[in-house]
Amino acid sequence: MRKALLWLMPFVMLNFAYSTPAKQKLTQKIEFGYFGTTGNTNTNSLTAAYRFKYHFQPKSRMEFFADILYSNRNGKKNSERYRSQLDLYHNYKKCLYSFLGLGFLRNTFEGYNQQYRINPGFGYTLMKTKKQKLALQLGYEFRRNNYTNQPSKNFHYAKGELKHRYTLTKKNYLSSQLSFNENIEQSKDFETEFTTNLHLHIVKQLSFKLSFELKYDNLPPENKKRTDTVTKASIVYNF
Repeated sequence: MRKALLWLMPFVMLNFAYSTPAKQKLTQKIEFGYFGTTGNTNTNSLTAAYRFKYHFQPKSRMEFFADILYSNRNGKKNSERYRSQLDLYHNYKKCLYSFLGLGFLRNTFEGYNQQYRINPGFGYTLMKTKKQKLALQLGYEFRRNNYTNQPSKNFHYAKGELKHRYTLTKKNYLSSQLSFNENIEQSKDFETEFTTNLHLHIVKQLSFKLSFELKYDNLPPENKKRTDTVTKASIVYNF
């Protein structure tokens, strides 16, 4: 668990690197969640995340995300995941934009010592109202998988993604994301991932977040299951 907490510290400290004028263009979030049981079964689960969005030009922005997921059952670790993602966006017209994503994953329970991703592409805002926003992204993804029990390998994917946000009230909203990746060289190698988040405002800068993740990999690493789900509840501090 100590290793998991140290993973987030460098990203939290990024807040102190910005001067006062830049903070007007910067928004940040820290998330923490914990779940534990005692008695017949002793479990401890921890989730933590750091995010920021920075507009360095009127039409360009940077978004960063890093999180950890750690769990043990009866003193034995049964889940550990580390993720980070950096995205650069540039708007050309009212609805058209380009993006470049850089990602990292470590999850030995899914069979990955390290996974590195580069994802350039274009996006188009299909709908934007006071209540809803829907965007479609299409692009290419290069992926390097360093497995836990098989040789490392490079992959080339065609990627599509739908992003949706629905405003419930002024400070409460529901966001969802559906992505699909298909290997350009092998049609049986495809995966899809669905994530939905419910954000509920508590007071001032605090809010409650309930998340659900569903991932399906048609050709997972050796001896691993095709489907994984994660459900998380956390407190979010916005600054």
